[in-house]
Parts: sequence; structure tokens; C-alpha cells
Amino acid sequence: SRELDGPLDRTARPFPGAMSAQIDLSTFNSIVARLEGVADRLEKGSGGGGASAAGGGQAAGGADDPAIALAFDAFLAEKLPALRSAAAEEGSADLKEATEMFCDACTLLRSTFAATGCCQKPADADWGKILGPVMELGKKAQQACDNRSDYFQDRKAVAEAINVTTLSTATSPPAHVQNVLETMDFHAMKVMQKKNDKETAWVKALKATVKDLKDWCSENCKLGLSWNLKGQAAAEYFAKTPLGSKAGATAAPAAKGKGAGKGPAPPKAGLAGPPKELFQQMRQDAPGKAEPAGMSAVFAGINNFSTSALKKVTDDMKTKNQERKPAVVPAAVPAKAKAAAAPSGRYAKGPRGPPILELQKDVNWMVENYDGVPDLQVENVTMQQLVCIINCRNTTVKIPGRVKSICVDGCEKVNVICTDVVSAVEFVNCDRCNAQTLGKVQSIAIDKCNGINIWLSKQSLEAEIVTAKSSEMNLTIPDEAGEEGDMIEMPIPEQFVSRLGAGKKLKTEVSSIYNA
Repeated sequence: SRELDGPLDRTARPFPGAMSAQIDLSTFNSIVARLEGVADRLEKGSGGGGASAAGGGQAAGGADDPAIALAFDAFLAEKLPALRSAAAEEGSADLKEATEMFCDACTLLRSTFAATGCCQKPADADWGKILGPVMELGKKAQQACDNRSDYFQDRKAVAEAINVTTLSTATSPPAHVQNVLETMDFHAMKVMQKKNDKETAWVKALKATVKDLKDWCSENCKLGLSWNLKGQAAAEYFAKTPLGSKAGATAAPAAKGKGAGKGPAPPKAGLAGPPKELFQQMRQDAPGKAEPAGMSAVFAGINNFSTSALKKVTDDMKTKNQERKPAVVPAAVPAKAKAAAAPSGRYAKGPRGPPILELQKDVNWMVENYDGVPDLQVENVTMQQLVCIINCRNTTVKIPGRVKSICVDGCEKVNVICTDVVSAVEFVNCDRCNAQTLGKVQSIAIDKCNGINIWLSKQSLEAEIVTAKSSEMNLTIPDEAGEEGDMIEMPIPEQFVSRLGAGKKLKTEVSSIYNA
């Protein structure tokens, strides 16, 4: 800290002995003002008041941070306390940990905003290394999703919401945040269906934060981030200050004295010698008589050799007393074969080759043989194209644009999230698959399937559903009479009653078990 007896008098005075010459001290005054500003910030930082609104991460927001970072601090100070309060009120450790993961993601995003004021725009090849902490956090969030836990859907919603941190690479951040909002909404509705008031309040707070972030991006970075053209190279800056690290942690403070960045000179007396206590201990530990060395030590060891310490060979160790083994060793019983990773045969479902994602003849998007991919997105689709999803397992396919039709064939545990479909969405020979519509769909066809769940949006309530040779089908629609996010789930009939009526005409009706 600095101590001043009084305010500085920066008025120009003549040097002693000068008669009428006046010196312009404006440059000196500006330098002093800047130094005083730096000293003020250092004094505030030493008092522990430099925490950012995000609750950690890089250096505290100060006057040197760009305007977008300060605006984001204000946004986080307004939104994150409500989210943390909802998690604390619910009381579960899973929600608290998931909430802190989302707050850490916001901290990483704030670090990106702060970097825009002092470095150039990163090259496309550098983003993978720069976003390393973001990828690590996203991987940690995905690994925390345990489908056996009661909070699996909550964890999945947070894992999807963390993807907002990559808006710095998008040309339209509001559109990127909107895509993330639509993806996490699939899991948010699952949480709301549990009818747990405290858990519903938490997921609504998370959804509101992401939704308000879209509006914030529209005001502050609608067409992408603005970087400093004259700043430091991005690769060099982020190598010294990775995302989430504290500013200044990579550089040591400058030494006081002459020179630019050099440390203080060594003392004139040279390096200090070891203490006297060490010499005394060395003298006490020194042996009274030197041990022999070289060949003298070898001959001394031979002369003093004794066989008393050697192990004795007992009778049972001798070869003549050991049990003779047969000359022919019986073949080992083969271990029980492990279960195959995927079923084989004509009716097997799942991958049958390398994964394929390509556009054929500018008409057909082929998505084949994907296994365990949680976020597979088909980009740049048009209304004249159809999407074929074939032989996939444990995969979520997102189709953000309007397409002609969607066909899912030979898949298992596949989730399809689509926007608008002109013709129909078809499921053929599939097991335990889900389909969610975010826009309008005209028709849905299900043939030879088991365990199909259909989620319709308000625009698709008039869609026609055709089923054949299928079972365990459910339809979920929004509850217009309930609150936002309330859904109604109903089974699709698979049992029918047929009677022979007048004129020998067969009359078929849905079984009475569905009347309830």
C-alpha cells in the first residue's frame, strides 16, 4: 500500500534559477494518475474484495476488463444465486454438485469474455486446445449421469446446459444458446413429470437462466464476439492463462530495482554456508575406522563368509521324492465364453460396420452404425431431403432443420429430436426408441417395434399415428390445463376386439381396457 501526506500538487512550477521558463507537466500528471489507479486496485485486491460475480475463475472484474465481461458479471450475479438457492432448498447432494458444475461452466465462459479485450481472435485450429477445460468439464458432467439414480434427468439437463460455454465459437451465439435450450428441455420435462415441487423449482431456475442467457447474447454479442485486433496472439495468451485460471498466476511479480523484469542481485557476501549444527552432526556420524575398499573388501568378505545363513534343501524338495506328473498334460477346460457385444443374425439390431454420416445424391442423409454417441447432430438439412437412421444403438440424433421425412430402421435405444417434418416419421423394426417433436409433424408410423415413446409438441397434436405389429407404445402430449411443462402420458392401443356384424361384415374396436 501507499501512504500520502496530502494530495499531489501537479501545477507547473519553474525550476530554481529559471526566470520565466515554464515546464509542461501534463504527461507526468497522466502517468501519476495511472499509477494511482493501479495502486487502488492492488489495495482492494489485497483486502479480499476481488471475487468475481461468477464465484471464482479468473481475476476479479476490474476497470481493465472489457465491457462484455462486466456485463456478464452482472448477469451471473442476478441469475446464479436463485439457482443455488433452489438447489440448497431441495437439499440433495446431486443437485448441489450439478449446480456447481453449471456455475463452473459460467466461470469458464466469463474467462473467454475477459480474454476478448487483450488477445486476437483464435484460429479454428486453436479452439480445440483452448476449450480443453470446457471439454473436461463436459466429460465430467456426462460421467456423473447414472441412469440408476433418481436425479439422472437432472444431471442430463445440466450436462446439456454446459454446452452454452462453446457459444464463443459460434457466429450467432443467440441461436447456439437456443439449440442448447431445446436439447436440455427434453430432460427438463422429465424432471417436471416427477411432480416434486422443489425439484421442479430448481429445473425451472436452470431453464430460465439459459433462456435469459439467449436474450443477453442478443444484446451483447448477437453476431459473435469482438476480439482485440492489436492484442496478443490467442494461442500464446491461453497457453499462459488457460480458461478458468487466475489472471497473473503464470507470471511472477516484477522485482523492485533496476532492470526490466530481472530479479534482485545476489548479496555481496556470497551464498551463506551450512549451519554449525550440521558440521557437528556430521562429525558424530562419521565412523571411527575406515572400511576396506577395492579388492581388500572382496577378500575380507570371502574370509568372513559363513554358511549358517544359507537355506537347507529338505527331503520334499529333492526330485526323487517329488510326485511324478503324467507325460501327457490334459487340455485345460475352456473358460465360459463372454456374452457377445452385439447380437448377430438376421434380426439383430445395432451397428454392423463402421459409422457413416453422409449426404447421398443431395437427397438422402444416411446415419448408420453409431453406438454410444450422446449428441449426434445432422447439420444443414433442407425440406427436400430425408434422413435415414439405420442400425444405431444408444445414440441421440438431433435434426434442427425442416426435412421431408425421417426413417428409423433396425435401431435400439435411439432418441430422435426433430423440428419440422413435412411427410412422416417412421419407426421400423426398432426397440426402446424415443421421438420428440419440437415443431410440426404430419404423421408417425410404427411397424414391428417394441417400446416406442412419442413426445408431441403443441403444433403436432393433430398428427396421425399408424401402428402395426407393435407393442409397449406410449404417447406424451402437453397438458394445456396444467402448468408449463406438465405432460399427459397415454398408451397407444395394441389390443382390439373384432365381431361379425350384420351383413357378415367384420367390426373391430379398441379393447375396453383402454377406456379408463
